[in-house]
Amino acid sequence: AVVSTQSTGTLARVNTAAHDEKEKAVATARVEERDIAKGQLADLEKKMIGEKEAEVADLKQKHTEALAELEGRLRVEMEKRVTEAITKTEAEAMERLTKVKIDHDNEISKFKVAVQTEKEQTEKVRLKLEAETHARVTAEDRLKDVKEEFKYFINSLPGHENSCYNAEYMIDR
Repeated sequence: AVVSTQSTGTLARVNTAAHDEKEKAVATARVEERDIAKGQLADLEKKMIGEKEAEVADLKQKHTEALAELEGRLRVEMEKRVTEAITKTEAEAMERLTKVKIDHDNEISKFKVAVQTEKEQTEKVRLKLEAETHARVTAEDRLKDVKEEFKYFINSLPGHENSCYNAEYMIDR
């Protein structure tokens, strides 16, 4: 019975030591599991961050491409509108220019008619002036001839021979 008490005491000590070791092993295992879990969590975070960064980079790339495509469309649309505006403006300017040219040509035609009419009137007046000048010269020549004949006549009258003074006096009256 003494051996059995000793063996029970030893057994209890061994059992307690085993239990303590078991608790230490469990605690160590838990610490190791936590460390492993932390490592796995860190790896998982790195993996997830990498995947998210890849997704973000992919979205950025898609966004950049979409933005470039939209900018290209916008540029083409703006160029098209500018070209249309320039074409419209040029057409309106050409139309106004044509109207102005027609109005200008009409005014020029009116002035040409007026100038031609004035030229014709001037030519008529010039011809009339030439005719009057010719008639005056002819009349002056005729008057000169008449004066000479009158002097000759006066000077040929009896008593008035060589009386130039009397002939001049009578002509001036």
